[in-house]
Amino acid sequence: MSVWGKLFSAVRGGVNEVAEGAADAQALRILDQEIRDAEAALRRARSDLAGIMATTKSLARKVEEAQAKDAKDMDSARAAMAAGREDLARGLADRVSKNRAEAARDQAEHERLQASQAQMIRAVQDTETRIQTMRREIEGVKANESLLKAQSAIASSHAGVNSRLGSAMESLERVKKRQEMTAGRIEAGAELQSLESGSALDRALLEAGIGGGRHSSDDVFAELLRGEKAPAISGPAAPDRQLGFDPKP
Repeated sequence: MSVWGKLFSAVRGGVNEVAEGAADAQALRILDQEIRDAEAALRRARSDLAGIMATTKSLARKVEEAQAKDAKDMDSARAAMAAGREDLARGLADRVSKNRAEAARDQAEHERLQASQAQMIRAVQDTETRIQTMRREIEGVKANESLLKAQSAIASSHAGVNSRLGSAMESLERVKKRQEMTAGRIEAGAELQSLESGSALDRALLEAGIGGGRHSSDDVFAELLRGEKAPAISGPAAPDRQLGFDPKP
């Protein structure tokens, strides 16, 4: 296939897809129109059937009248023969012959119309049944279509709510983390401030000679010149004191 042929096929395929998509989108409207068309055709069929039935009845009456006239003419012909009026009997015989030929044609037409009438009655009844069935099915399809649309809208709305909830939860977590970090910074700042203020106070006390001990070499040498004993370092009691034994005599 040539390139132009392939392109033409592709274009036709696209047109068919568009047409099918449009038909699917308007499927229920198309079904309603098709049902209306079928009902209009059914009304025409009923009208035609009514005409055939009227013609059939008219032919039936005509055949009955021809039969009644045939019987009357035959009685009159017999009476004419009995009266010796052969000329009258022959005239009646000729009329009966014509009437019988016409009645035979009417009878044949009547039978043909009866067969057509029966066929059309069956067709009309079948069409009525099919239309009623289609109507019920279309109503069911419409109800199902409405249900599917409602379910789709609910699902879409639910998905949107879930998406918004998810986004809100993420925002909430970010806010919590930011608050935790801010609180941590505040606590750390307070601790640093406490440590800094305590160190400054300790330094000030030491410089003022308050609290703590000064154990420089000058202090130790001064203690030696004075003959002072080194200050006892607090610690656990000696074992003999723990036992209540005094080492002095």
